[in-house]
Amino acid sequence: MTWRVLGLLLGLSAAFGCAAFGDPMGRERALEGAQLRYTQNVRWGDFDAASEYVDPAIREDFLELAPAFEGIRITEYDIGRIEYEGNRESATVRVVYHGYSLANAQERRIEEQQRWVRPGRDNTWFVQPKLAGLLEPFAAGKQ
Repeated sequence: MTWRVLGLLLGLSAAFGCAAFGDPMGRERALEGAQLRYTQNVRWGDFDAASEYVDPAIREDFLELAPAFEGIRITEYDIGRIEYEGNRESATVRVVYHGYSLANAQERRIEEQQRWVRPGRDNTWFVQPKLAGLLEPFAAGKQ
């Protein structure tokens, strides 16, 4: 009788253990952390820190856009659900920022579709942002 109970307990713990560890490599957790830190750095205008999460192939272009954001203040952001592609080597996240230009205090809603890639076998993720599109709502004449 005790062997059956012990066997049942071991089976249940194994089943719950597998359910609790659906991401054994930590890829989802690594992306969630990188994505949050990148978005927070953009929100605070710290493009040097944000650039650490940008794909090295486009990092220089990313940093060249930083001066255009000096007159913009992002007041808040909303992060959407992460949509994974394939075997979790890339993902997209929709982020909605709310901000204003120092030249015009009217708040604007800015949407960014962040594409994230994991080029290696480890859990390092890089974003391929399209920041130029974030400046459009602040162009002259936009409401």
